[in-house]
Amino acid sequence: MSTQPRPTIASLDADVQARFGKTMGKFGSFFANWIKFQDNTDKLYMALGDKGENYLQFKLSQNDVASASVILEVSKAYWEEKQQAKRVYTFLNHEDGEQNGIWHYLADCLRGNEGRETMKMARTLLALDVDFSRANKAGISPLGKILMPTPKWQSINALIQTKHLSLEHIDRAVQERAKEEQIRAHFMSMIFASDLAENRGLLSQHVLKQSVASQASKTLRETTCRLFFDYRNVKDGSTAFLQLISVTNDGMFEDLLNLLQQNVEETVAGMGVSDVATKKAYRQVLLCRRLLKRDKNMRGVLLKALAAQKHGHMRKMISLLFHDELHVKKLVRGEPVRQDVPVDTTSPAPNNPLLSLLLQRDKENSTIFHAALLENDLRAFGVCLYGLPSNDVYAILTRVPNGFGLTLVDMLNPEKVRLNMTAAVQAGLVDPARGKEYMEKCAAIDKETRESINNKLQEIGELAETSRNGKPPEPNFDFKKLAETATPMKRIAAAS
Repeated sequence: MSTQPRPTIASLDADVQARFGKTMGKFGSFFANWIKFQDNTDKLYMALGDKGENYLQFKLSQNDVASASVILEVSKAYWEEKQQAKRVYTFLNHEDGEQNGIWHYLADCLRGNEGRETMKMARTLLALDVDFSRANKAGISPLGKILMPTPKWQSINALIQTKHLSLEHIDRAVQERAKEEQIRAHFMSMIFASDLAENRGLLSQHVLKQSVASQASKTLRETTCRLFFDYRNVKDGSTAFLQLISVTNDGMFEDLLNLLQQNVEETVAGMGVSDVATKKAYRQVLLCRRLLKRDKNMRGVLLKALAAQKHGHMRKMISLLFHDELHVKKLVRGEPVRQDVPVDTTSPAPNNPLLSLLLQRDKENSTIFHAALLENDLRAFGVCLYGLPSNDVYAILTRVPNGFGLTLVDMLNPEKVRLNMTAAVQAGLVDPARGKEYMEKCAAIDKETRESINNKLQEIGELAETSRNGKPPEPNFDFKKLAETATPMKRIAAAS
């Protein structure tokens, strides 16, 4: 190597541009010839700019991606041919005075344009294992620039395809911008909401696949669970899981639930609990913390699945929760005392995981049963009723009204529907278009669904006549608690 003073980027670039200006061909052909001269290859390797940047970084800082791509490919090929692999490594891993590497410069270009040349450079750097997650002096990594404020999905997908990207990388990049947990959760939810809306959920699938792999760590599973089940989208209040319900196939959904269950088991194991009943209660509480979440429109997991006609998803989620009053035994003065364990204090069945889910209400104060009946979805209706005791089924069909004062049986009565919806429109509870739509949908409930409900009521009635003196037993939920969250129609009637 020459002992001449280190050349400057300004002098190097002036020489390259002057010589290229005298040629008639493309820059790639010119540069492949230019680098073959000993002084030129040394100048390229040694030259630094005012900020400590090398020539490749300088070209990217000028947003001259086409030239930068040529410089990368030609210099790499030439030095490898000359068995100077160390030069390739040093040149591509160079950091400027602020510890910005080649990825920092490329990330700035990617934020403006994910064109063919920028993506080609990104894939070359990935193939050479040039670190994309190393932070500069300001604590900002190239990945942070690619992820925020707007994710650059082609670049991120390139990281996914080459198996370089992990959730730890993403979490670390987000922490660079957000030190507080609440703000970090907001950024994470924004990234993955964008992934689902604009990127076909490719990042979500990648992260999930990594977390359910046999070699995945407990920490990774915990982090992934928080991502999918805990972080909320600020705009609509939904979690990634709530959004994924409508778009996932059976395999991915199974992985999500398996991840959740494994995380629950590991959490319970860490509590050091030996009593079987207590373990059961804690498992159900942890499951309910995730499965009972709703968005700002009060739409929970079952309503999301209903809207997407994901009956298998509904069945799997329902099967995870027990129809049982949760309790633990606590020692009081040395004596075991039963203590109820609530999963949803606002529910008419606060200690019952399954009923807490099934009796959730949306903005119209409708349960999943009202919504399924309105959509004439007998399959979903049956999935939600399956396994419930007859006393609960009878009460749900006949005594649980929605926000318009309509029970499920009432929804089969056109005159009752007309009267209640007319009153709801006049009271300003619903706009006329929605009132009309509601009446039309109730009128369209088919014969099979009507017969199914009537047959169920008849079956319960016959059972009650032989065993309960004609009266079904009270349900496993509290009607007094149900009345505390009175429907809008009932409040209006009470005030008049």
